[in-house]
Amino acid sequence: MRTKTLYFDEAGFTGYNLLDPQQPIFTVASSDVGDDEAREILNASFPRYQGNEYKFTNIWGSGNRAGLLAFAERFSTLGSRAFVYIICKRFAVLTKIIDFLIEPMMTRAGYDFYSDGFAWKYSNYINYGLTEFADPSLFNAIVAAYQAFSRNPSGDSLRLLQWRLNVMKQSTDEPVQLFLDQMATGAELFDQYHDLETFRGSDELQLTTMHASIGHWRQRHSEDFEVIHDDSSNFLRHREMWERITNNNVPRQLHPMGDGTMVEYPLRVISTIAVDSRTSLGVQFCDILAGLAARQFSPATTGEDRAFMERLIKNGLGEFVFNGIRPDTVFPGQIPPRRLRGPDAVDQLMGIMFPNG
Repeated sequence: MRTKTLYFDEAGFTGYNLLDPQQPIFTVASSDVGDDEAREILNASFPRYQGNEYKFTNIWGSGNRAGLLAFAERFSTLGSRAFVYIICKRFAVLTKIIDFLIEPMMTRAGYDFYSDGFAWKYSNYINYGLTEFADPSLFNAIVAAYQAFSRNPSGDSLRLLQWRLNVMKQSTDEPVQLFLDQMATGAELFDQYHDLETFRGSDELQLTTMHASIGHWRQRHSEDFEVIHDDSSNFLRHREMWERITNNNVPRQLHPMGDGTMVEYPLRVISTIAVDSRTSLGVQFCDILAGLAARQFSPATTGEDRAFMERLIKNGLGEFVFNGIRPDTVFPGQIPPRRLRGPDAVDQLMGIMFPNG
């Protein structure tokens, strides 16, 4: 079997602080543009660049910024050879609330919460309700209350979360009150669905993003994958989980992704290699793309910066493929979801990672 080498880098990582107002977007860019091809693109785009590696942060605010127009032009032909997974961190916290407070109740009631991308669509539905029918401060209060608990889970912080959600529920009207009622009830029942002593929060983004990115590539290519990433990335702090997800000894099967599409397992990642980004032009290429995507999707990109981003998109940057965890207007076709028949998506993934229970 032939091997495809995939390069990865990220932008906007702020650890477990998912509500950092200065960096609201986290991105992971990946491509099959190797070192030699990346060298040609980068040298041609930034002929006056000084430094031992190409870094987006050094380019954006310097005289080399105009070279991004030439860099963007390459995507008119590169297009599908690059993929960016984009996470709006504030929205991601909302999805965690839904996953950990609402989903367990729905599953116990016999519904398949993840079928046909229902969880993602329901997150969009709640996001729309909160942003269209409530004061903006309510959304901020909800995600802040949950993240305070998630970053320091304990009996005391859980009780504080329960109290805060109940106060917010009593302070709202329909249709928003329904969502707060579900969250507050899920918080009250948290101990029934989760072991608080072993719960380590739900703020991890990197492993989730790498998994989704590999899923994208597997849906489109038949080769085995070699993964090369910047050694400064923290996702391999969860090395054991990554090795279980990419285990090539699992039975061949189709597994649902968060957006409702299916990906074939095993993912056939034959190696994962951390490199010093200074030695890999392929990783540096992804660094620039990840930085551009973070700027593009950030609400903080305004004025002249926004106008420049629009020029980049017209020049060709808009051709790269992306997906992620960000608000959309795709809503559930039915509420509640269809009835559960067999293991749901989470149980199926646990079966892949822990085949012996």
